Amino acid sequence: MVDGGSLVSSGPMPLDPLYVVLELGAATFFVWAAIAALRRGRLPFLELLSAAAFGILLEEGDQLIFETYHYSPHFLLTIDRAPIVIGLTWALIIAGAMRITDALGVRRRYAPFVDAILAISLDLAFDAIAIRVGLWTWRGIRSSQGWFGVPAGNFNAWLWVTLAFSLTSRWVRDAAAERPVREWLQLGVPVPAYVILLVGMMPFAYLRPVVDPAPGGGLWLFIVSLVAFSAVAAYGVYGPDRAAANGERMAMLDLRVAFTSRVAIHCFFLTALILLGLVPQVPMLLVVALVLLGAELPLARLVRARRVGRAFIGSRAARAGSLANLGSG
Repeated sequence: MVDGGSLVSSGPMPLDPLYVVLELGAATFFVWAAIAALRRGRLPFLELLSAAAFGILLEEGDQLIFETYHYSPHFLLTIDRAPIVIGLTWALIIAGAMRITDALGVRRRYAPFVDAILAISLDLAFDAIAIRVGLWTWRGIRSSQGWFGVPAGNFNAWLWVTLAFSLTSRWVRDAAAERPVREWLQLGVPVPAYVILLVGMMPFAYLRPVVDPAPGGGLWLFIVSLVAFSAVAAYGVYGPDRAAANGERMAMLDLRVAFTSRVAIHCFFLTALILLGLVPQVPMLLVVALVLLGAELPLARLVRARRVGRAFIGSRAARAGSLANLGSG
């Protein structure tokens, strides 16, 4: 485990190629995203930075307060107990989810729920693989408990992590639309977002010991939360109360980076699952990983259909306006 207070992992640890690839890959994606965000403006850049800071706060806070897991000492760069690459990956996941949600034309009151579903679809695919690769270790739970060794509370937390950051960040967007100086409030978003996360997790924390006290238990409670989040998200995506597909101007990521980073995360863990010979041990993880990776294709098609539909409506309105001007001329 990483010693507290250091910037790098303690002790002379040999370089592990898996960690080098993971950290360099995530850093490359993050720099690519940061450059694109900065070109859009100050707020998208601040959102991306605060998302990374939020990710590091999450990891540090959980390990200090709850002590439910710890990271491998093979990570190259850490801030105390939290690997920097995990914070960068959190930023890419949350930013990508928010970009896709905006491109689907989901209104702000439903958007945090859609963001949460997009984020959890990644964690359900890779968390159980990551613990078998050795990236992190959950304490007090066997590989046969919870979701293949991952406690149900982790998945419930992912829903609230994403919702909390999305909700507060979208509020800052609205506040800064009238007064751009308020964009700097984004740097403080990790604090209220963390508070929302803790409050949102309270029902699960109180009910789990009563409903399912086994180590890693509470999958049914998580499923209830997942169904509730999914119902709101589905209404936001498919219901009649939709806005036009948007988000290009204020997005942290463009759609290429959003989808490419999601597919890269899927492929990294899917490749690790196969190359490390883990498939015969837990074949269901391969099925889940492939299904959730495959779900990215219809998601991309839906986003494209919404964007094409918006362009068609816009061009038709422009033609109608031109004809009206000709008729009145």
